[in-house]
Amino acid sequence: MTIILLLAISFAASFVGTLAGSGGLNGMPSLLLIGLPIHQVIGSVKFPIMFSSFSSFYILLKKKQLKLKDALQLIPFALFGGLCGGLLANSFSRRQ
Repeated sequence: MTIILLLAISFAASFVGTLAGSGGLNGMPSLLLIGLPIHQVIGSVKFPIMFSSFSSFYILLKKKQLKLKDALQLIPFALFGGLCGGLLANSFSRRQ
């Protein structure tokens, strides 16, 4: 039953995310309500966003609307932000 509920929540969050741009708005609270820990909820919401962002980046690069040189200059900032976010999330208590 839990798997079916997770699939339904994922479908609804993806559908709303496609239309309105914020699937986490209904996905995160729903996953928290069924009892998943916060680290799993954040991971399950951010994982598909990573693929969506990469595919958008690839399309922009392929259509030559983005220069590779400009994108490469942003990599250190993205890595630093990801590292800080990961360390901050890891510092939170696992208790609910």
